[in-house]
Amino acid sequence: MRFIFFIVFIRTILSSRYHDVIIGSDDDCWSNEKDNAIEKKYATLVKFSPEIAYGKDNCSVHIISPWLPHMQNGFGLFVSREMDCSSTLIVDCLSDTTLINRTKSLPVQFTCHTSQNKIEMPCNSISLTFKRNIKVSETKKTTLVQVIALAKKPCIDDDIFFQCPTDYPDSCIDRKLKCNGRSECPSGDDELDCHRSPAKGISIIVIFFIILAFLFLICVLSTVFICCCCRAAFNRIMKRFRSQKENKSHQKVNVTTTGEDAILIKELTAPTVTVEILPQQQIVSAPLIIDSTKPIYPRLE
Repeated sequence: MRFIFFIVFIRTILSSRYHDVIIGSDDDCWSNEKDNAIEKKYATLVKFSPEIAYGKDNCSVHIISPWLPHMQNGFGLFVSREMDCSSTLIVDCLSDTTLINRTKSLPVQFTCHTSQNKIEMPCNSISLTFKRNIKVSETKKTTLVQVIALAKKPCIDDDIFFQCPTDYPDSCIDRKLKCNGRSECPSGDDELDCHRSPAKGISIIVIFFIILAFLFLICVLSTVFICCCCRAAFNRIMKRFRSQKENKSHQKVNVTTTGEDAILIKELTAPTVTVEILPQQQIVSAPLIIDSTKPIYPRLE
């Protein structure tokens, strides 16, 4: 079994890219994330499955740091999901992999009762040994372990390094791990303020105001168009009503009349004739002659 593991381990090292963490194992009880959208350089999320073959074998995973030797500062690890109490995870440095001027640390064990959520291992190669007690009837959970390859400080080059403000005070992580959709800092500082930076091109706020202005312009134009249409329709209705009213008045005047009414209307509507009045001649009355020989009797009527 050890010989087979050594062959697999060497083949994994030779076939892996140098800027990715190098993982070797002799079992299939673990896996790393398969989401290609997440930046995996200098970090990996190891998943230990709920079931192990034969129910008694331990599952071991070995990870090698991708940083150059003069930049390596060990590994940072934390369990990102609560473990079930039937599982145990042991983290240890591989033999002869302790960094220069660093004391080899003792193995660290994670259980469901572990209060420590993060550790630092001062070595360039570590092993993760996962054990499960299948005799316990508790519901088995998938164990997720976040492993980050740490680099030495100072973290002054912002294009290469990022330093977690509250975690790993003497180390840096790769800048590409910031805002990759998964927390590599145990406190989650690498995923803060990821959506406040201005995006390339037109920002969302500008697009929102453009859409708002376009909708406002459509509303104004629609209102003006509706008002103009209503006004034109009203004018047509009023014009038609007035024309109908005038037609009715002409029909009343043109009603034919007969008899005396026709003569009266003809006289009333006849044109006036101007009559020229000549000056009257003065008429001299004849002298009154009274015959005194004839008696005058009063006339009785």
